[in-house]
Amino acid sequence: MTAEPSKIRLDIAAYGIPAGTYSLPGLAHARSIADGTQADELRIADRFARHFTGQLPTSELTPAEFNLIRDDLHEQVAERREQALARFERVVPRRFAHAVPGKRAAAWATEVTTSLHSPRSLLFTGTVGTGKTHTAWSTLRAVAETGANLRFLAITEADLFARLRPGGSVSPEAELESLATVDLLFVDDLGAAKNTEWTEEITYRLINRRYEECQPCIFTTNAPGIDLPAVLGDRIDSRLQQMCDLIPMTGTDLRKEGNQ
Repeated sequence: MTAEPSKIRLDIAAYGIPAGTYSLPGLAHARSIADGTQADELRIADRFARHFTGQLPTSELTPAEFNLIRDDLHEQVAERREQALARFERVVPRRFAHAVPGKRAAAWATEVTTSLHSPRSLLFTGTVGTGKTHTAWSTLRAVAETGANLRFLAITEADLFARLRPGGSVSPEAELESLATVDLLFVDDLGAAKNTEWTEEITYRLINRRYEECQPCIFTTNAPGIDLPAVLGDRIDSRLQQMCDLIPMTGTDLRKEGNQ
């Protein structure tokens, strides 16, 4: 790479790749399409450098230059997709290992991986057994399938409180910091625990941090949207209403029907 990272201008739309940090073609790649002379290698490498700093638009690349750059970037995406799916498969519960993303999940994953702090978070609401957790994990799979290098953490509310309770972790504050700063956070069964002054304060601190930094989240809750203030408190409900798309999940308990 011949340009400083701060000056890189990579047209992700033109190349059809997710946002991220990429290794850019340089002299070694230029050699593969040059006419065999060092002068032509240097000329093409210079064109690459000017392209990646915005001085040479995609429309002015030769077909050979464009195809080389596109193919190299897509190879990196394919490798990252394989790595991201491997990471996903290491942490996904066996019950949800084969959750297939739908169109909404795929669209949201594209938004998140294109501009991490722009999309609204997702809050799946509904009674027990309507597929909220299954849908949430399918959305995380959709994110992994993009190949974007995003760190995600999935945790139930019960485990979250166990991890943050004084005496339950070496450093509850460090645990809270990791939950607050991870790229993408999934909290399952929000509002399921008995609401106390301590649980409300912990939940507020976590959600408020992510709310203020516009960091994407996925939440599930058995509480209908209208009941969230009573279950979680007005401060938390207000932030969830502003930061999330509420997605009602309806139907009978699929677990009792043996479909989940």
